[in-house]
Amino acid sequence: MASGVFMRAMMRPFLIPALLTAALFAAPATAAPTVTPLPPTAMEKAGWTLVTGSEDVYVYMRVAEKAAAGLRRVWTAYDSAAPRDRDGFTFRSVRSLGEFDCKRNLTRVVDETYHDAPALTGKSWKSPKFIPTPWAKPDPGSVGAFRMAFACRALSET
Repeated sequence: MASGVFMRAMMRPFLIPALLTAALFAAPATAAPTVTPLPPTAMEKAGWTLVTGSEDVYVYMRVAEKAAAGLRRVWTAYDSAAPRDRDGFTFRSVRSLGEFDCKRNLTRVVDETYHDAPALTGKSWKSPKFIPTPWAKPDPGSVGAFRMAFACRALSET
């Protein structure tokens, strides 16, 4: 009998933290966290879908006009937090037209327009050196892979 009383007395210091721990872990299951969505960006308000981003560039996409049979065309917009340079033109955003062959997992860029302000605004410029890129497979996990997934999924749903 003494040993039972002794054991219960020894367990008390461990029982309270154990009950508190159980209560803490049970609380999230009963109370759902409140998530407040961010307001839409200027690009999203203009009909673009945010696809991916990094610490200083957001990538948006939207469906473009019809392409040749078996191909899909999608606009991609890159919105940069800081100015960048291409052939002497300082820009903050770029709009490019991509073609996608979803069956063969190939993509290429056929047009690009640079803008000196965010959200495809401000003075625009096209590089006289631009040449459409060759067809290529995007690297797994790359922006190109996100673009391919968007183009092939979004257009199959329309």
